[in-house]
Amino acid sequence: MSTISKEILKKNIPFFHILFNIEKECNCKIYLVGGCLRDIILNHNISDIDITAENIDYKTLAKKLGKYLKTYPVPFKDNMRLMKDNLIIDVSKLRGENIYEDVLKRDFTINNLACSLDGDIIGSIDDLNNKEIKIVTDSSFTDDALRIIRALRFASTLGFNIDKYSLENACIHKNLLKTTAKERVLEEFRKMFKGQNLLYALNIIKEYNILSPLLNTDLIDNKKLIKAKEKTSDFHLLLYLWVKDIGFINYLNLQGQEMKNIKLYLSLDYNTIKNYSFDELLYFAFKNAKLIENIAIIFEYDFNDISLSHNLLSAYKSLDFNNTIHVNGSLLQYLGFKPSPLFSTILDETSFLLAINKLNSDNIADYITNKWGLK
Repeated sequence: MSTISKEILKKNIPFFHILFNIEKECNCKIYLVGGCLRDIILNHNISDIDITAENIDYKTLAKKLGKYLKTYPVPFKDNMRLMKDNLIIDVSKLRGENIYEDVLKRDFTINNLACSLDGDIIGSIDDLNNKEIKIVTDSSFTDDALRIIRALRFASTLGFNIDKYSLENACIHKNLLKTTAKERVLEEFRKMFKGQNLLYALNIIKEYNILSPLLNTDLIDNKKLIKAKEKTSDFHLLLYLWVKDIGFINYLNLQGQEMKNIKLYLSLDYNTIKNYSFDELLYFAFKNAKLIENIAIIFEYDFNDISLSHNLLSAYKSLDFNNTIHVNGSLLQYLGFKPSPLFSTILDETSFLLAINKLNSDNIADYITNKWGLK
């Protein structure tokens, strides 16, 4: 049996002494389980702590822990979640009659581990040492199809390989991915894209066509994504560059600004923009200032036009946005204009002229009144 020293546990679990006291007080057995134990063994930083226990109801344990930590546990399906000092603490219902049954119900052998507060590890750490991802049982993917994508995410973030049998099993059951909640799929992709071993995971997706129920792998470009990742960590931009299956992007159901940005990328008329004069490019850069670096990356990697990318960034850098503070709604009202659709027209044109230094604070008022007249 493998062990972890109590000193290592205390170092990683800031409330270790509280767990120890609860265990004695309630005559129960508390275990660290799953991902947090994996990361402790790998000497990775942990931001969440997973706990389960024998001889005590998980809700009771969560409430006792919350009382000590002065934080309130929030109930989920089979766990209670507490937040303390940027740590996520999940107190989970025991899966089975005891801890040995619990670990057998987990997804991969790198996660089907538990550790008592004494430091005794239940489960084998061989696959952690071998850096290999294996399913615990043949029913791992039928129990939860999201684990197919989780395997890819772990491969990307941990730098581990997925063993061949597990990949074959994933291919057999991949159609079950259609039943998985979209928000869970999206979250796994967000984590996967942050991994240092991302190319390996992407190549698995391409080679095994393992995500074909969700996306058309003929429309993905792994090399493009990896190159772009050197310049940006912006998830929605990387997603757009990686896959041109718009159905899949819509399936992920990105919310708010991310989806608005992707719609803007889709609307870019490259053939028109590449023939812009410098003045037209200046105005384009001005109108799209918030996303200009992303658009430059798209021109470089999506259209292989480094020249246009550089020219666009040069145009953007030549703009003096500090100068645009000299025109605003208050100035227009002072000049006698009433709020109307004309406001935005005046603000847009004059802000641009200020940004390219064709107007300044001394002549902006005269320009506005001469062109649009007093209203």
